[in-house]
Amino acid sequence: MKSSIEVAVIGVVAVAASLGTWMAGGSPSGMPEKELAAAPLRPGEVRLATLVEGGLEGILWVDARKESAWKSDGLEGSIHLTILSDEPLMAQVERHLDELADAGRVVVYCDDLHCSLSHDLADGLREIGLVPGEILVLQGGMTALRQGGLVKGSSPGS
Repeated sequence: MKSSIEVAVIGVVAVAASLGTWMAGGSPSGMPEKELAAAPLRPGEVRLATLVEGGLEGILWVDARKESAWKSDGLEGSIHLTILSDEPLMAQVERHLDELADAGRVVVYCDDLHCSLSHDLADGLREIGLVPGEILVLQGGMTALRQGGLVKGSSPGS
């Protein structure tokens, strides 16, 4: 009897932990390349292939994920801005004014096709109005960057 109660408690804790992880970090990607290629672009989005065709020079990459994710595998040379922080977006932007002002284009990314953090952040940057260049969202985020070979394994952000 006692062991069945312990098993039940462990099960409940495991389910709660899994649900909490999923809610905080989003669903795991594992998105096949074909699904990403077939997905329609949302307003303000751009495909990695389009960026590569036009050249990646002059792009300021902005990671919209949690800081710990950016530090562990963010795109090299990217900066970190996020709406997930307790710090107001304007305060975060002020630390990166020079980089943002010099960027020809700003491309915001998060985890994958189903991540909306990048769209929310791009909207926030547009509202602030201090970024002179175009602000785009990378369709597929980190999934697209990995599939495109720009992020291999663990390459910490700036």
